[in-house]
Amino acid sequence: MNIEAEFAALRAHLDTQSTRIQRLEHELGILQDKADIERLQYAYGFFMDNRMFQEMVDLFADHGAWMEIGGRGRYEGKEHIHAFLLQVLGDGRWGLLKDEVINHVQQQLLITVDDQRQHARARSRAQVQGNSPPTTPTFLLADGIYENAYVRENGRWKIQGLTVTMTYYASLQRERVTFPTAPPSTALPPDRPSQPVVEALGRQFNPWHFNHPLTGKPLPIPASSLNPHAAKRDSGR
Repeated sequence: MNIEAEFAALRAHLDTQSTRIQRLEHELGILQDKADIERLQYAYGFFMDNRMFQEMVDLFADHGAWMEIGGRGRYEGKEHIHAFLLQVLGDGRWGLLKDEVINHVQQQLLITVDDQRQHARARSRAQVQGNSPPTTPTFLLADGIYENAYVRENGRWKIQGLTVTMTYYASLQRERVTFPTAPPSTALPPDRPSQPVVEALGRQFNPWHFNHPLTGKPLPIPASSLNPHAAKRDSGR
């Protein structure tokens, strides 16, 4: 093989490798996008669990956001979404009352990112359990299917829109929801005591190990009685 042929073969090989590297970088970027979106959606679920409406709305895009829950209609824009969450779903209250449960477990997140990596969609499921408010004589079990949209805004993934259609609601008669676990063993005592009960919640609460994904602010314990100005602060936003 003469020198010109060798250079041509080397050039073709480099072009092939360059194309392969570009493809792998793109696929790696898509995987990172999916991980970021998954984290965003899971944060949404935890904030909804704890009626942290302001923190939830901060996950949404600044432009063109919407939320549609079942047959309640679509609310557009962050301010209107926040008003809906706080006033309609939250009855004007941020955070949980003592002995209150309102879990929204996020599952089966199937994410599709577009080739330009600026928009994405996801289909997922929520399993809901709750006794909100805690004085209600029933315990709620529900299932819903999400079809959500996400957008990269200023270089960061945010929720563009959230639509959930409910599969079912079931209200079970109950006397009360209990929280205490078994006491420490006397036969084999623990090395240290468990974390204390948050009296305002009536149960233990694991402190957040992360700050808000978009604002970077520390996340508070979601107890209404520990945040007496929260509802006023949120409603006046």
